[in-house]
Amino acid sequence: MNLTKHFKKKEFDCQCRCGTGEISMELVEKLEQVRIEYDKPMKINSGIRCRVHNRSIGSKVTSSHIKGLAADISCQSMEERHQLLRIFLKYFTRVGIHKVFIHVDVDNQKTNGVFVY
Repeated sequence: MNLTKHFKKKEFDCQCRCGTGEISMELVEKLEQVRIEYDKPMKINSGIRCRVHNRSIGSKVTSSHIKGLAADISCQSMEERHQLLRIFLKYFTRVGIHKVFIHVDVDNQKTNGVFVY
């Protein structure tokens, strides 16, 4: 099932295949805007996470992924990271940088800014 022109629901599903939760359409629509501007495919490494899966990968119990408000987007090079970061900052107020992905979320219960893993 397509959520937008470029993103399918299954791309955001919990990786353990439990079928838990719904992804935020606000998040997906912002990612769609980024995808249009970036003009290249973007791989979602992680979207929704159930509590069991979240715990199994060592993530915090306060993770925005549990609420369906976050996504981690793959990036493998400095150039790709720079391009994506520049665009993400136009659409998201919370961005996390990791060496192999960029985290974005729309969790208004958390402090805005850029953080690193």
